[in-house]
Amino acid sequence: NVSLYNETDGQPILPTPTIGGVGIIAADAPMIAGTVTHGMVGLLIGATRGHMGQSALLAELGIETGDAPAVDLAAERAHGAFILTHAAAITACSDLSDGGLALAAFEMAERGQTGVTFAATDLTSLFAEDQARYLIAIPATDAPALIAAAIAAGIPVTQAAIFGGPDVVIGAAHHPMAELSTLWRTAFAAALHL
Repeated sequence: NVSLYNETDGQPILPTPTIGGVGIIAADAPMIAGTVTHGMVGLLIGATRGHMGQSALLAELGIETGDAPAVDLAAERAHGAFILTHAAAITACSDLSDGGLALAAFEMAERGQTGVTFAATDLTSLFAEDQARYLIAIPATDAPALIAAAIAAGIPVTQAAIFGGPDVVIGAAHHPMAELSTLWRTAFAAALHL
């Protein structure tokens, strides 16, 4: 569906091309939707090239520039297949398409009512929205074996975060998860004055 000439309240809005994808998953295939706990590690599956065009971060800053990231279907398939193959060892999994690593890790930690410490400190590593990337949460004791399996399969993998503690920590900066959670959960209602 493509709507190129839209407006709201007499004001134009950006064109909204929409692509829908449909797939079939066996009914007995469980979702990887567990809850992270203190001491788990976050492994980044896929390569970070630093694509920031049309990202959630730029949108928050009011910047409209660049294009969406290029799609590499072979990488997408390989990374997805690797995750499915090792699903039994993975507690939680999220793609990094909206908000990048920082938002995915924050959402996992917030759901698990724990903090998170990031390995990276630069904006590009934290908020890039490169395609075919996933954050998986796994017990720290299982991480070496999964990292070795990824390397053997030619899948890019890095340890991106450690879950635990009361704060969200990026380099020297830290802030209580409880405060960030309240802000995140109430922002929509506050923006609409509800």
